[in-house]
Amino acid sequence: MKKNYTIEIANTREKYEGLRALWCEVFNDEADFIDSMYENFGADLSAGKFTSDEIAGYIVRDEEGCTLSALTCYKFGVYAGKPVYVSYAICTSEDARGCGYAGALVSYVRDMVVEGGGISLISPAEDSLVNYYARFGYEPYFYASERVACAEEGEYIFDEEDAEYEKANPASEPAHIGRDEYFGWREKFLEGMPHVLPSENSMKEIEKEAKLPDGRSGLLLIGGGDAICIAYPEQALLLTELIVNPALKEMSSEIEEEIALRVAAYFGKSEIKYRTLSCKLQDGGYCQSMVCGISGAGEDNNGRPEPFFGFPFE
Repeated sequence: MKKNYTIEIANTREKYEGLRALWCEVFNDEADFIDSMYENFGADLSAGKFTSDEIAGYIVRDEEGCTLSALTCYKFGVYAGKPVYVSYAICTSEDARGCGYAGALVSYVRDMVVEGGGISLISPAEDSLVNYYARFGYEPYFYASERVACAEEGEYIFDEEDAEYEKANPASEPAHIGRDEYFGWREKFLEGMPHVLPSENSMKEIEKEAKLPDGRSGLLLIGGGDAICIAYPEQALLLTELIVNPALKEMSSEIEEEIALRVAAYFGKSEIKYRTLSCKLQDGGYCQSMVCGISGAGEDNNGRPEPFFGFPFE
């Protein structure tokens, strides 16, 4: 049975802790991870500042003050001159599901962002959620591909036509780089392609999340300028963002797989999963993010390359 409820910003310790507890319960994340994310986006939890200009939590509470549903809205960056705000970690307590609380919360934050001149973005965790979020005015917009490369199936070797590339870019170990250098290469490779420009705080969060167990950065530069990627080597090796130098992609249709396998070999793995640029009608493209606040977002682009969002967090 649906209860009387209010939608509130989590701007006090009690409300923030209610949001954090529900987040931990639903997604199995650690409280320290959530606190760190809020701090990276400008909150000062120790001083009782639970929101900032770039992050805020929103909750649905019943008359007794229990947190029924929650989401965190953070500013990821800018696209087409508009700020992009991501609705993240959308969750509802198990005994309150099916009552429409999450939908009310999503709609509330959507209206707040769009009426303020921004773009509201949601990344559906599974295909079934595309239709669910479409009910609230979100349309598929950013697409991507997720692929697996396995050295046991035959590692791609450059043929004679690629000899000039091989001479110019001898195989070398990936370089672990900082967020500023990564950002510079990212902008260079995406020049001319519509894409989201991440904020400084977003890059800070990405760098933190991609830190390797030995303390080195998981932001990698391959071959001195062949590609960049964000690596998560624990358990199954995953590259959440693999962006190849456009000049190389023109030389070989299989260059992405070759580079992915290079990274796999560096980490001592024979198999690697990687996510990369795509268009929705080719390469097994899937909906990476849905948006509200972009006119004509649902229009067909006839297979041209889609605008690129990226994969900030795993």
